[in-house]
Amino acid sequence: MSSVFETFLRRGRAQVAKAAAKLKPSKPKQSVVIHRGYGSADDDIDKMDLARGFENPARWEDTIKSAQQEAKNDKSLAAILSSIYLQEGRREAFETFDVSQIPDAISSFILRFGISKSSVICDLGCGPGHLAYALSKRRFKNISAMDPNGEWNTGTGYLRSVAGNRINIINDLKEWRSIGGKFDAIVSQATIHHWQHIPLVAMDARRTMKPGALWFAFSEYFANSPREFVNAINFHPTASRYGSYEWAYPPSAYVDLIESVGFTLIAAVPYFYRNNEIVGSMRDPPADIDPKRLTEEVDRSLLSGETVEWFWNEVDMFRRQDHGNRIYTEPQVLVFRRTAV
Repeated sequence: MSSVFETFLRRGRAQVAKAAAKLKPSKPKQSVVIHRGYGSADDDIDKMDLARGFENPARWEDTIKSAQQEAKNDKSLAAILSSIYLQEGRREAFETFDVSQIPDAISSFILRFGISKSSVICDLGCGPGHLAYALSKRRFKNISAMDPNGEWNTGTGYLRSVAGNRINIINDLKEWRSIGGKFDAIVSQATIHHWQHIPLVAMDARRTMKPGALWFAFSEYFANSPREFVNAINFHPTASRYGSYEWAYPPSAYVDLIESVGFTLIAAVPYFYRNNEIVGSMRDPPADIDPKRLTEEVDRSLLSGETVEWFWNEVDMFRRQDHGNRIYTEPQVLVFRRTAV
């Protein structure tokens, strides 16, 4: 065993022991009781208007067209659409994403896991296809883009017009489900929280992957508490305004649901790693988090699986009590491996 790995192992065991010490009950013979208080009637969860329903896929293209028209006289809405690359100009949206730091960050990240530019890769739930197009421009040679929506504004319509035969575009679910054991890797960007049945969609994805293939889930939408959930649903720019389906889950819920159908989490990359370059967020770190030290810590342990241990330690700690700022349970990336059942 290498001295470097031994160091990682000792550090991981020390963190587990430290976390366990914090959670040890003062009176072991008594049951642990966690009391959060009962709140009040008609709190913010009770008041949420779920009767309005959520997005109708058949009308989503028309909804975005309306939003693009409204954005001409509404600067805040224009900024929102630009931030999710759904502004009116398709070419502008693709170029804006391409010149951001995100494509290069994602490209370099997946290469660290042994994915090459000749690997067979699919951008799952690609929406308009910004990421698939950006990876193709970075000389990844075998790129597919899968989204059941082929429309111009919200689906792969524009991508089809500019990608030529460089990207294999899949809009038909029957075609998608007929693919078996093809992909070395799947990438997905801010898409899983749109799936109303996460394990079912993950099973379809798994069938398309080779044994041992990797799934890189970037930039997902998380809520670690009821308060975060209420804020996520009520203040999300398109969910609140247009009824889009943007359902925020705790990261541990994503992991449990995906692992339940034949995947294993092998890495969890937190916010504030490399200045949030993978998600493109300008969010400032809390005072007690040193981004440089965190980046060094993740880089040392990324391929060893140690970040997974830290992720689950943090899940367990926060289930008992609030420990302040989250790190690994606010991930920029979750990496899964397709494993045998």
